[in-house]
Parts: sequence; structure tokens; C-alpha cells
Amino acid sequence: MMIPSAKKEECCGCGACEQICPTHAIAMQSDEQGFLYPTVDIARCVRCGRCREVCPVICQEQEKPAQQQAFLVQHKDKAILKESASGGAFSGLAQVVLEQGGVVFGAAYDEDFSVSHTYVERAEELRIFRNSKYVQSRIGNAYRQVQAFLSQKRYVLFSGTPCQIEGLLHYLGKDSPYLVTADIVCHAVPSPLVWQTYLAILQESDPDIADLRFRDKTKYGYLYSQFAVVREGQHTHYEGIETNLMLRAFFSEIANRPSCYECRFKKRYRRSDITMWDCFDLHEFTDSGIFSQNDGISRILVHSDKGRKLAEILAKYCTMEEISPENALHYDAKEMLESAERHPLYEQFWKSFADSPKDTLQAFFPVTAKSRWEAMIRRAAFRTGMYASLRGFYKKHFGNRKR
Repeated sequence: MMIPSAKKEECCGCGACEQICPTHAIAMQSDEQGFLYPTVDIARCVRCGRCREVCPVICQEQEKPAQQQAFLVQHKDKAILKESASGGAFSGLAQVVLEQGGVVFGAAYDEDFSVSHTYVERAEELRIFRNSKYVQSRIGNAYRQVQAFLSQKRYVLFSGTPCQIEGLLHYLGKDSPYLVTADIVCHAVPSPLVWQTYLAILQESDPDIADLRFRDKTKYGYLYSQFAVVREGQHTHYEGIETNLMLRAFFSEIANRPSCYECRFKKRYRRSDITMWDCFDLHEFTDSGIFSQNDGISRILVHSDKGRKLAEILAKYCTMEEISPENALHYDAKEMLESAERHPLYEQFWKSFADSPKDTLQAFFPVTAKSRWEAMIRRAAFRTGMYASLRGFYKKHFGNRKR
């Protein structure tokens, strides 16, 4: 029996119900698509109703307009900036919290490159959180750990998708002056099973993988960041969105969690303290000249007094420029405000995937002469210095969610 709802479209997989259950009757289990859903052991359930009380979908908070601030952010440390997916805003926020004896939660790879939420207490450990992970992280018992740290009056920075932030806040039940939450503007979360299938394909030719980076800037920088496979003792292999199987599956909208197509948390006014996302087309927001566009820039939207106080200290680590919230949202804010659109072949993909995962992934996203040609054009545009202007032109006239 699945609780608190029988509809998968209404479960975001935050895990709050599992962690709040007083008898441990609820467990998060994978379905045929690899997504986690709560299941209940009826024999252990005491029908207290706490699982429903902490569900961020059932007990959805109404959007409440409030005063906001917005900033463009770029970390001053070039090494940190290079490792970050965008402008390193998260690392700067984390450094501020760690300086105060706090702890920082985020999504990191496990040994098998699955993704789980964990925490660190030292600045040198923040590296595990940098760069994007285009797969839904397993929350595990992170909410309980946050609660334990807060009870010790230690500062906590918790970063995650909007639904994970909502799950944490519902689980805690009340705000804490020691907690700061930072949500990452989420495109959607693709299937962990698709990710594992891609890894299996990858490891057939690359068995000695040391690291995987979805948004690596090493070769072409921020505007044309690529998927990087770092091999043990060997060179790094790079692939763009034109030829990489996982990136193509992700941006096709064919393998997302069902709730992502009807996301309840796509909105401007959020319960988090800070919202973070990309700033690809810098000229749309400022002409100040204080940022290096191709090194990566973050936009942050501050929702609370706690967020504002943290943003003030953030200038110690980051170059910052305040812009109006309206300016921050006037361009390229679709992923913050609108749900992903389901791919028309969604049902066909999953029916085929159930029978033959690897073959299905490769059949739906084959590397063709056209995709290789598109990759060559992008690289040529980058080398000639035309990539930024061509990218902006394409987005303006055709619309584009690709990165």
C-alpha cells in the first residue's frame, strides 16, 4: 500500500513521511522507473496520520508574495568557480555557514555514482557537492540529521530541489533561526534507473571511472559546458548535449518523475531562504563588466531576513551585483515558474525500457551524423568567439532549454 497518495503524479519523493513515521512503518522503495515512493507495512502502522501532515503536496503551502532581493554572483576563487556548475554561489553560502561552526547538506555521489544527500563540516569537503547531478538524490535520513544539528543550536545550510526543501520544512514543523535553506531551480528530476542504465553502458568502455561531471567547464567554459568522464590515471573524455545519451534523455523530458510534469513548487515566492540558478546571458541582466561570462555566473533570489543576512556576508567570498527581482526574472526564468512538458513518446519509451533498458536508451537517442554535425558547429562557433551571440539569437527566436 502506497501512502499518503495512490497517485504517483502527486508524490515528489521527498521522503518526509518515511522519516516522520514513529513506528518506522514507511519505507521509500523504487518502482519500475527507479523512482522512490513510500510504502507502508500495515502491521506496523498505528494510523497516527503524521505522514499526511508532513506531506508537502497534501499540505501544500499557498504562495505568499513578500519582499525579495536579487543578486548576480560569481565566486572569487577561480578553482572553486571552475568546479562549480555556474557561479559558485552555493560554495560561498556554505563557506559562510561553516565559518560559524555549522554544517552543510547537499547532493553527492556515492561510491557507485548513485546520488544521495549527505553533509559536511569542513570547507575542503564542499567539493563533493559542486557541479550538477542530473538525477534525483536519495534523501535517506537527512531530515532527522538536520533536526539533530538544530537541537544542538548549530547552523545548518540545506540545499536541494524545491520539493526537498518543502519536505524538510514540513518535517521540522517550525522554523529555526539556525536553519538556512537554499533551493536550486530545478528543470526536473530524471529517473535514477535511466542514470544507472547509462552508467552501465558507459562502464562497458570506461571501467575505471574516477569522476563524472555534468557541467564541466574545463574545455569550453560555462556557456558550452559538457559532460565529463574522468578516468583513473588517464585523460578526461568530454561530450556535449548533441551526443551524450544522459544529457539527451534529460532534456528530452522523456524520463522525468511523473510529479515533475505537474510540479507544485514552480513559483516565484518560495518558502526557502534563497533560490539559486544559472545566468547564461549576462547582457540581459547587467552591463557592469565586473563578471567573466564564460567562467559561470549565478542568479540568487533572496526570500527571507535570514537569506538577506547571509547574502550580506557572501560578498566576502563572491563578486556580487544587486539587481531588481523583476530583472532577475524577466529573462530565462521558465524553469523556475513552469513544469516540464511530457515527451509525446513517454509511454512508448517506458514500455520499451521495461523490456530492454540499454537498447531502448540507445535506440531513442542514437548518435547520428546529424548530432555529430551539430557538435562540430557548436565547437566551431566557440573557437571563433561567436558561440555566445549565436546561442542568444537561437534562444530568443526559437526558445531553448538546452545547456
